[in-house]
Amino acid sequence: MSMLTKAPPEQLIVSISEILVNNGLKSTTMDTIAATLSISKRTLYEYFGSKKDMIFKVMGYWLEWRTRLTEKIINEASNVMEGLIKVFDNQQKMINDVNVKFYREMDKFYPDIRRMLDGESDQWVKKIMVIINKGVEQGVFRPDVNYPVILSLKRIQMESLKRMQEVFPPNITMEEAMATINISFLRSIASPTGMEILDRLTSNSI
Repeated sequence: MSMLTKAPPEQLIVSISEILVNNGLKSTTMDTIAATLSISKRTLYEYFGSKKDMIFKVMGYWLEWRTRLTEKIINEASNVMEGLIKVFDNQQKMINDVNVKFYREMDKFYPDIRRMLDGESDQWVKKIMVIINKGVEQGVFRPDVNYPVILSLKRIQMESLKRMQEVFPPNITMEEAMATINISFLRSIASPTGMEILDRLTSNSI
């Protein structure tokens, strides 16, 4: 990565991320980005030393943004159960909009970026664990669950889901699959009080 690049503006990062998730990584070149955003390649290279550098910075921004959004949702919610329902709903919408090629091409062509994301996902599990503990204290989650294991399994399940989209039965959509997994997860950890909240907030969701 070039050490001479300057920090890209947030809106540029957001615009590039939309192009990457819609088109996939392999077919999205610096020329494609420049033409789509009506900027010069020279301008792009002022911010990114290479395409790989660009992907790293875009993914780093997205991970930070996801963390900030999660914290905001949880802090504004009446309780952690309500907050996680909203967090998972946002997660479903984001993943559903990503072209399946994005994940497969990252695995194939950018394994070091995939490793970075795996490391960040491990940190994500730890951050969610803090939220879960808060939910246990509030009485909406059960205290007798092996949360590190169940959270890790859920993460793997959700990451694998998008890569398998093409083998889905035609009557099942990605959004339905993710919603079902998320609701089932929350039911498996909900206390009686948490179950009442979950049923009330999701009675028409699936």
